[in-house]
Amino acid sequence: MTVGDPVLDVICIGRSSVDLYGGQVGGRLEDMSSFSKYIGGSPTNISIGCARLGLKSALITRVGDEHMGRFIRETLADESVDTSHVITDDERLTALVLLGIRDAEQFPLIFYRENCADMAICEADISADFIASARAVLVTGTHFSTDRVAAASFAAMKLARAHGRKVAFDIDYRPNLWA
Repeated sequence: MTVGDPVLDVICIGRSSVDLYGGQVGGRLEDMSSFSKYIGGSPTNISIGCARLGLKSALITRVGDEHMGRFIRETLADESVDTSHVITDDERLTALVLLGIRDAEQFPLIFYRENCADMAICEADISADFIASARAVLVTGTHFSTDRVAAASFAAMKLARAHGRKVAFDIDYRPNLWA
């Protein structure tokens, strides 16, 4: 790809997961007996939302070489999100999140993200030509929690600015993911 006019509206970079929501609204997570599966992760959700609004969006992330990774990749494709930079990581699993809905104010959740695939995004995963192909790049706060993913996010931002592209920041701050 040569650098020229943008063909994408936005590239989102970062967290991808499978969210398993408890089916018993109002109950404790401990009491859930069934779960429904959804795609998750702030940048992943934003890329889908942008596509649903008619924008051309893409996602840079990593998913595991397993059932949940394929679910994410297939769901993104079904939603018309460019998956050309969704990397399949054969050494790590896709992140999972268990969630419940107690009431309008509370939703208990548990992250299963230890050494997960999307936290292995590195600078080598960031293509200058791909970044230049978008009007904007969105990075998220969770991916500043470790040096490796922070370096990838900083590289993407630097490339975007060098090509005159916009950079957006989604705080996506989860204190328990910074431990």
